[in-house]
Amino acid sequence: MFVGRKKEIAYLEDLYRKNRTDILCLYGHRGVGKTSLVLSFAANKNFYYYEARPVSDELAVEIACREAGNEINLDNLYGSFFESISYSGDGEGKKVLIIDEFQNIIKNDESFIKALIEYTDSVEEHVLVIFISSSISFVENGLVPKIGQYARMFSGFYKLAPLAFVDCVSYFSGYDTENCMKVYSLLGGMPSYWSKFSDKISVEDNIKRCILHPDAYLRSEGARIVSEELREVNVYSTILYYLSNGFNKLNELHVKTGFSRAKISVYIKNMMERELVEKVFSFDDASSINARKGIYRIKNPYLHFYYRFIFGLESRLVLQGPAKYYDSFVKDHLDDFYEEHFRIVCTEFLSLLSQMGKLPIKAEKTGEWVGKRGNIDVVMQDDDDNCITAFCSWKKDLITLKDYKHYLSLTADARIHPDYVMILARGEFDKPLHDLTKEVDNIMLIKASTL
Repeated sequence: MFVGRKKEIAYLEDLYRKNRTDILCLYGHRGVGKTSLVLSFAANKNFYYYEARPVSDELAVEIACREAGNEINLDNLYGSFFESISYSGDGEGKKVLIIDEFQNIIKNDESFIKALIEYTDSVEEHVLVIFISSSISFVENGLVPKIGQYARMFSGFYKLAPLAFVDCVSYFSGYDTENCMKVYSLLGGMPSYWSKFSDKISVEDNIKRCILHPDAYLRSEGARIVSEELREVNVYSTILYYLSNGFNKLNELHVKTGFSRAKISVYIKNMMERELVEKVFSFDDASSINARKGIYRIKNPYLHFYYRFIFGLESRLVLQGPAKYYDSFVKDHLDDFYEEHFRIVCTEFLSLLSQMGKLPIKAEKTGEWVGKRGNIDVVMQDDDDNCITAFCSWKKDLITLKDYKHYLSLTADARIHPDYVMILARGEFDKPLHDLTKEVDNIMLIKASTL
């Protein structure tokens, strides 16, 4: 089921309506929905779709010609490729040429771009060329050096972000908000992962059936992500394993892995470039005296789940099977995992409210603060330095007035002076805290079920 992407569809439609030939590079992680987006956009247009495979140039063109029912001309290799193009649809108008995983061609031979330009110059109609790539690092770091002057021919580079939590709610219409939060914590905004889950069964049963089962698509997805993106998988997996288990400072990783700090820094930098790991920066107007510095965490939610719950105990999983393994090693620790990712849902929710003008301030800066005694999950500030601090709780069944006072002490640690304090929680709020909100108008209590 295709959900969301209204902004992206509008962007593609705008390019399509221009009376010219355009080349667009659309890129993002595998599974984020790039191909689904483009095919949905092109559905009622004259388009041609080709998925480039990681093979030799000759075989790539041979495959393309075979798919089109044409013969390959080895003396004019890429000419054969473009001659094989047969657009779907009989209507007039701009053509849409889609080359999926185009880096599999460009990495080997940049002259493909030259042949493409010659092709678009030779046809009468304007063409919208859409290059799709799952290799973020190549597009951002390797493409321009590879193709040189032809990079100027590109009309744009569009990085497709994961879908938002609101899209997850739309996709899983059979789930309530709490269950959608669980799914989003596990799978992130990756629609190809969502398609493996069913909202006709519980999230817990989906974990057993769609992740832990030996034949499940997602069972080895964590290992695939790392092996496809990076070399020296043993080193990266070692670092990811310890990161997933809470060792998130450089010195902690040095002690646990035995690798030098310099080596760890290089490998983390590589993972950050591929958006698998992120460095946590505290809100820039906050005090750093009581902040924890140099914190890293796994950015990809499913990769985090894989290294937390599967990687270190995979032999047990093989021996015990999904149901028993879930009860033994997953069930009692999931709330800790959801707690870590609940902050992301809350940040998205508050940012959306800000955009809709439903917060007391129009947030221009949004971040977090990671402290030695606890964290401020969301910090929002407008151009006049008006500030909202928000605290997000998944695990607590009851948020008390004492909790609120502790939250205020964290803002003092950060030397942030909030104009408004928000608490977003899955649990309930006690009566003294409710009573306080009647006396003080800058405290807002929000139940997770209402997000």
